[in-house]
Amino acid sequence: MFTLKTDNDRLLLASPDLRAEIYLYGGLLNRYEIRRPDGTWFNIVKAYDTPQHARKSLTEWFRSGKLSPYACRLRHGKYSFDGKAYQCGKFKLAEHAAHGLMYNREFALVNSHSDDQSAEVEIRADYAQDDSGYPFPFSLTVRYRLSADGLSIRSTVRNQGATAMPLADGWHPYFTLGGKADDWSLEIDSSKRLGFDADLVPDGSMIDDTRFQTTSSLSGIELDNSFFLARSKPAACTLSGNGLTLSIYPDASYPYLQIFTPPTRDSIAIENLSGAPDCFNNGLGLIKLNAGEEAAFETRYHIAANRPSTTQIFTGKA
Repeated sequence: MFTLKTDNDRLLLASPDLRAEIYLYGGLLNRYEIRRPDGTWFNIVKAYDTPQHARKSLTEWFRSGKLSPYACRLRHGKYSFDGKAYQCGKFKLAEHAAHGLMYNREFALVNSHSDDQSAEVEIRADYAQDDSGYPFPFSLTVRYRLSADGLSIRSTVRNQGATAMPLADGWHPYFTLGGKADDWSLEIDSSKRLGFDADLVPDGSMIDDTRFQTTSSLSGIELDNSFFLARSKPAACTLSGNGLTLSIYPDASYPYLQIFTPPTRDSIAIENLSGAPDCFNNGLGLIKLNAGEEAAFETRYHIAANRPSTTQIFTGKA
């Protein structure tokens, strides 16, 4: 049986073996927990203490931030679209606009449902058009659905204006399996990554990178790279360690996977992206969304816990 609870700040989806906590602030995923075979719960998301904590510190690392209408870095905050030049940037890293315009919006609950098979909520926020460099009105709806298959997250952007708008979508979660990243292993369904310049903006090249085509240790490895997914395996990415396995299953709307290991090495950012960093300029994955049209993006997270004394896998199914 799946259940849901709501309050003014948080939404909780639960089954006997899985739990997900969503903050209305930012529409962000704060907890995704599995009940391990010993009965204890483990959260694989690097979490905030409270919604107030998120409001105060989200821009430090953008943990779990929603990336829209652009993702990662936008070179100098400048771009041209349909013959017009724009300058934007709600938040900047060095000289570059970063992580979009929706990460700190207050979302509202618009729909919820639970039954024996799943629990889901749908939340919505409207872009306030408070950045003159992005004058395109749109709505952003996010549906979280918890089931025996894991947690699926579907984002839908609707162009509410009278002209076309440029668009990219993504998420910025930091995951943890306990301990340090050096104790974990990573597999990515990719053999190529984007070449970056010194500002971590794509330079137009594509680099062969087969390090993670099979499960490989993260010991001593530092990553801040954008991988192009091959879509040759069921899971785009698998993170494993300490008796836990996280598998990520984006649909075709998310062809890029940005991976970042923070200096603390107690988590790893695994970011589904619909377009490459700076796609408003380089065009890699850029969507031109016409007036009145919608674009949808979906990914799914699945956790499994190993039973200590056997090779059997516990997947959180009731």
